[in-house]
Amino acid sequence: MRPIIGVTNTTRQGFIDAYVNAVAAAGGAPLVLPVLDDSSALDEVLGRLDGLVFSGGSDIVPAHYGEAPIYGLEETRPARDSHELAVLSRVYTHHRYPVLGICRGIQLLNVHAGGSCYQALEKQRPDAGMHMLINVYPLESPAHEVSITPDSRLHAILQRERLAVNSFHHQAIKELAPGFKVTAVADDGIIEAIEREGDRFVIGVQWHPEMMAKTDQDSRRLFEAFVRQCS
Repeated sequence: MRPIIGVTNTTRQGFIDAYVNAVAAAGGAPLVLPVLDDSSALDEVLGRLDGLVFSGGSDIVPAHYGEAPIYGLEETRPARDSHELAVLSRVYTHHRYPVLGICRGIQLLNVHAGGSCYQALEKQRPDAGMHMLINVYPLESPAHEVSITPDSRLHAILQRERLAVNSFHHQAIKELAPGFKVTAVADDGIIEAIEREGDRFVIGVQWHPEMMAKTDQDSRRLFEAFVRQCS
């Protein structure tokens, strides 16, 4: 039996397809999660999952990490924020299955645990390199490299200290939440991956491995390792 892997909905059809196909290719049975107001229905759905992917998409409302919006903040979806933060709380408390956060997903993991985000890298970190390269490189093409921390779950999966990744984000982790550790950084110091301390599989990456999975072995390895943990 394939493990059932929930995938939060990005509302962008072409993008959600990449997530579900990457999960399926890695051996999982993907299930796209709607934004549910009914907590009983939500618990019923979450109880049937074996793992969960938090996908990319809109910016997180800055109030969730104690800040007012600044110029450069892009589209927010408050209902999605509230839903996904509630989902993550339920997963940690009641279900305890593996979690993979991608792009917005890594930021959600961090904000949920008390961390914060740069709302607009180009405004708050003008010294950093360009990270929003969606119109510069094909979605599946590497845009820059990251350095992976040797003593990390990510390193154990990929067995490498340097990794070429794609890059489509204008936000990033600013203050790291308690209980997490940084496991990859870009050459300009921007945090590119984190994982929760302890034995549970909770990994967040700032790049989009689902878009690279068809052609990139390392992206496939990440999804395969995640799905194995869900089995």
